[in-house]
Amino acid sequence: MARSILCLWLLVAGLVPHSCDQEIPPTSLHQRISPTPGIHRAPRPFFNNQKFALSLYRQLPETEGGKNVLLSPFSISIPLTLLAFHDKPEVRHLVLRDLGFRVTKDLDTQAPLHYGEQLGALMPSEKCGIHTGSLLFMDKRVQPKRRFLMLAQRFYNSDVILVSLGDYELANKQINSAIRDRTHGKVKRLLRNLKPLSNLLLANYNFFKGKWKYRFNPKLTAMKYFSVGEGVRTMVPMMQRVGWFHLQHFSHLHSHVLQLPYTCNISGVFILPDEGRFEDCENALMKESFDTWTQPLPRSRMQLFFPKFSIPVALHMENLKYATSRLKLFYEHRDLMGITVKRTPMRVTTAVHRTELTVNEDGAEEEDISSLRSIPKPLIPSFHFNRPFIMLILEGAGHNLLFMGKVMNPNSA
Repeated sequence: MARSILCLWLLVAGLVPHSCDQEIPPTSLHQRISPTPGIHRAPRPFFNNQKFALSLYRQLPETEGGKNVLLSPFSISIPLTLLAFHDKPEVRHLVLRDLGFRVTKDLDTQAPLHYGEQLGALMPSEKCGIHTGSLLFMDKRVQPKRRFLMLAQRFYNSDVILVSLGDYELANKQINSAIRDRTHGKVKRLLRNLKPLSNLLLANYNFFKGKWKYRFNPKLTAMKYFSVGEGVRTMVPMMQRVGWFHLQHFSHLHSHVLQLPYTCNISGVFILPDEGRFEDCENALMKESFDTWTQPLPRSRMQLFFPKFSIPVALHMENLKYATSRLKLFYEHRDLMGITVKRTPMRVTTAVHRTELTVNEDGAEEEDISSLRSIPKPLIPSFHFNRPFIMLILEGAGHNLLFMGKVMNPNSA
């Protein structure tokens, strides 16, 4: 069985802040309505996926019935970069720019290795709680090039799997067996209704279970109300921790923004829209500079209540378009001649993205809150993420989006 290549997918949107139980943050939190602070802009990096990530987010279907949304823009860009180097030159440059690469000159034969190395350097390792990869399923009658297989496996964390695409039942079994093996049984079936495949199927999986910089005490986790809609609440396990938190209210975003660091230089940004302003907040976020999320926010002492959850999401991505061009993500790849030994028209007709994000109490260390112990507990304000919220998970080096999503109901799988 030949090996090597990948595909990916995930999403964002959703928010959950203060309280449906009349536990309102102190007035001082609402009064921090300062505009986005001015900063010195560094030279444009080699890769920045913020524009691409927002483009994907805008194209995602509307959530229905309180469904959670999650995607990994960074993971999605990895197989697209690999495929771009095997497409027509004029398409290749458009794709790479749309993904967020700074393409300033002609690309030589070593460019696929260089780009793959750069992406690999930005992706946190598995010890950071991220487990990701991609599979490209091709017909067993097609012979992939050795160089393509090497690139996919060594530089793009992808495997090429040869299956019997002409035999629907057998192909379905082979595909599901491969995805079960690669995800250690977390994904048992890639597609519920696998349509007959005539060319390529791209599948990506992403699981994130990071550790907070400062842990929550599991003994304090308790069931509390979470508002999932107008007049509708559900009980969810709510973690809590007293400490110092970077939190600010932005009036133009109609929301509070909380920065909660993970280990491995990964940052969590959780955006809680004001009551009844979720859609307004979401629209404003699409226009906001990402400098807002990467600059330190004011530090406040408080008791934070945050839901514990695990959200699995599956997305079909083949019909989405690139960030700035009119190309579709996969369907327009109709001349991937560089993949096979024999010149055969190849294109990705189906692209599936499976992702799962787990939030629990695990953390690297206890925060030093000795300075807070002398303060009477009633004087320490509480802040509750007990309604839908949006989350952004950023890697630290280039502030690229590893994950985006919205948590509409922490209990919904």
